[in-house]
Amino acid sequence: MAQASCWPRSAAYFARLGMPVAVLDIESTGGHFYQDRITEVALLRFDNGSVASYQWLVNPQQPISSFITGLTGISNEMVADAPVFSDVADELLPLLRGTILVAHNSRFDYTFLRHEFHRAGIDFAAPALCTVQLSRRLYPHFHKHNLDSIIERFSIEVESRHRAMADVVALTDFLEKSLIEKGSEWEKQYHALMNPKMLPAWLPPMLVQQIYALPDTHGVSVWLDGKGKALDIRVHEKAFSEIAAHAQQAKSSLFMCGVDRLVFVSAVGELHAVWLKAQLMTEYGLRPSESRGKYLTVDFVPDEQQRLQARIVPVACGNRKNPPNGLFLHKKSAKKALSVWAQESGLCPSSLDILPGTLAKNEPCPVHVVGKCEGDCATDESVDIQNQRILTEASRLPVVDWGRARRVEIVETDQVSGRSVSMCCEAGALALPDGSWYFDESLPALLKTKFKQGAKAVQVLEAV
Repeated sequence: MAQASCWPRSAAYFARLGMPVAVLDIESTGGHFYQDRITEVALLRFDNGSVASYQWLVNPQQPISSFITGLTGISNEMVADAPVFSDVADELLPLLRGTILVAHNSRFDYTFLRHEFHRAGIDFAAPALCTVQLSRRLYPHFHKHNLDSIIERFSIEVESRHRAMADVVALTDFLEKSLIEKGSEWEKQYHALMNPKMLPAWLPPMLVQQIYALPDTHGVSVWLDGKGKALDIRVHEKAFSEIAAHAQQAKSSLFMCGVDRLVFVSAVGELHAVWLKAQLMTEYGLRPSESRGKYLTVDFVPDEQQRLQARIVPVACGNRKNPPNGLFLHKKSAKKALSVWAQESGLCPSSLDILPGTLAKNEPCPVHVVGKCEGDCATDESVDIQNQRILTEASRLPVVDWGRARRVEIVETDQVSGRSVSMCCEAGALALPDGSWYFDESLPALLKTKFKQGAKAVQVLEAV
C-alpha cells in the first residue's frame, strides 16, 4: 500500500476532482499498437485522499525480444507463468473505468489498454492526461520532456528505470513537485490537456455511468428520452472521446433536450457505422436532419404525354427504394453527363427535355436536323420504347469520384479483433439488409477515401 503522505499536494488536488485518478505505466513487447502486447501494468490510484498501488506481470503470449528485455528487464522466463491480460482484465477494469488516467505519453498506454480490453471482449475508455504535454506547457524553456530528462531535472530517485511501478512513482513525484512549483497554472493545464475529457458534474449520474462504459471506437450512439423515444442517432469514430468533448460544451443541446439514457452499437469501421445508423434510424423512426443536401442526381418524371423527362435534383437523404441515377456535385457537370449519356445510349434529348436552354421553343430538334434520329419520338409506341430504355440505361449515369465503377463491395476489418463486415454500395448509396438503399451527406467523401485505398478496400462488381 502506497502512502498519500508521500504526495500530499497531489492527493489533496485529486480528491477535489470528484473521481479517482490513476497514475499508470505499462511495459510491452514493442511499440506497434496492433501487433505488440502488454507485459506489465502498474498504477497508483488516488481516491478521496488515499492512494493504493497495483501491479501485474502479464504473459503477452508472444516472445519478448532481447532488446526489450535489455530495456525493461522483463524476460520471457519472468512472464512464462504470469496471467494473460484477459485473466487480469476483471480485476483491472474497476480500477480504471470512471477514473482519470495519467501517463507519460498517455496515447501509448491508453491505446494499448483499450486494445487489450477489446481483445478480452470488454469496452473501455477513460479521460486521460499526457504528462509529456503537461511538462511542455509548464516548462516551455526546456527542450527535452522525456521521463529521463524530468527525473534528472527534478532530482527524482528511481530504483529500476523502465519497470512499470518505478516509472509510476517517478512520474507521481514529478506531478507533486510541479504542482508545488506551478500551482494554479498546473491546475489550469491539467484540465486543458485532458484528452479524452472528463464528463461535467451536471450530467445525470446514470448517463455518466453509461458514457464511461463506452469504448473509444467506431460505432453508433442512440440517445433516448425517459419513454424510450430516440432523440438523436450519431455515428462515431472514437465514441467516448467525441461524446465527452461534446458534453464539455456548456450544457449542449443534446444533453438539455431530455436525454435519459443511451444505447451504443459497436462497428468495425466508418462505413459499417453508417450502415448500422441507417438501420437504427428506421428502427427508431427517425429521419435525417437534412432531407436534401448538396449532391445532385437525375430523376425521370413523366410529362403530360407520359414521356420520361430528366430533372436534375438534390439527392434526398435517408432510405430509398433504389440507388440514385448518377451522382454529381454541380448542375453543369450533371447536364454535360446527361448529354453524353443520352447520345451514347441513343436516347432522344428532346424527349428527355435536355436540349440547350438557348434553343427557341419552336426550333426543330438539332439532333434530328443533323440526321442522328428518325424524328418519330412523338408516337405512342416510341414513347413506351424510349421510357423503357431510359429506365434500363439510367444505371450508366456517372457517379462523382467513382470513375467507371457503378456497384462495389467494400470490406471493413477491425484491426484489433480481426472481425470483418462486407457491404455493397451502388451510385453512392449503401445497400441495407431489407433491400432498400441509404444515402446521406457523409457517404460520398467516405467512399472516395475507400477508393483511394485501391483494390485492397474496394472490389468493383459492376462498371459503366
